[in-house]
Amino acid sequence: MEQTNSSGNLGRLPAFLYRRLARFITCEVRLLGSHPLAFDSKFQVNSLQDVFCHPFYWQLYGWLPKSPRLIVDLGAHCGHFSLLADTCFRIQFPDSDPEFILIEPNPGLVGTIRKNVQKSGLCRKHAIHQGLVGKMRSGTTDLWVSSKNYLSASLNAGSGMHPVPANFIDLESLTKGRSIDLLKMDIEGAEFDFAEQYVQLLSRVQAVMIEIHGPANQQHQRLYSRFDQAGLKLRVPPLEHGGHTLAMFQRW
Repeated sequence: MEQTNSSGNLGRLPAFLYRRLARFITCEVRLLGSHPLAFDSKFQVNSLQDVFCHPFYWQLYGWLPKSPRLIVDLGAHCGHFSLLADTCFRIQFPDSDPEFILIEPNPGLVGTIRKNVQKSGLCRKHAIHQGLVGKMRSGTTDLWVSSKNYLSASLNAGSGMHPVPANFIDLESLTKGRSIDLLKMDIEGAEFDFAEQYVQLLSRVQAVMIEIHGPANQQHQRLYSRFDQAGLKLRVPPLEHGGHTLAMFQRW
């Protein structure tokens, strides 16, 4: 047993060292051979691992029946989901040139999103907005951000977190009644409030990829019911991952 632990620790050592040295020794890959993506912090490495290295998100390729026109990325974090989505759409639909709306409440990540999108040359038509969606459509509240991990943020205070003022965004006004071909949600538990606030907007959404937070309970069932009422049906059985649920919905 001790040998196994020792071997496992040695196997994790290079990754541990790179995460610590990433800001000084930056690694860069090229998506589709010509779109550079840099990992210049341990947080970017973790974010990319969650998106690019999880088969759930690769279902984007071949999923949508036609080239999308509008993608809304709620909880954009480092922008990696939008970059992956554009990569998949470019392969499936060579003439694809959709519009991306990326929304992220953490001001510490907005610059990272902008840098990643600009450097990659992907998501050519995009708008980045700092703000919250879910509980309300206007107003300001405190977003609690981890002092050690800027990917971790919540509306609930926690140990080692500090408050950052954040404005709520009215997604209905932002999208101006347009049809949304793909809506991605990773909004740290606010998805339940979002489903209550945006009943009409959901009726214009064609497909959803969502990370539902917390263990399956009645909140989850109400969320599924809201999507069902909006005409959005589960595409495949939900996937449990890291204490959360990953689910895909589509208009049939």
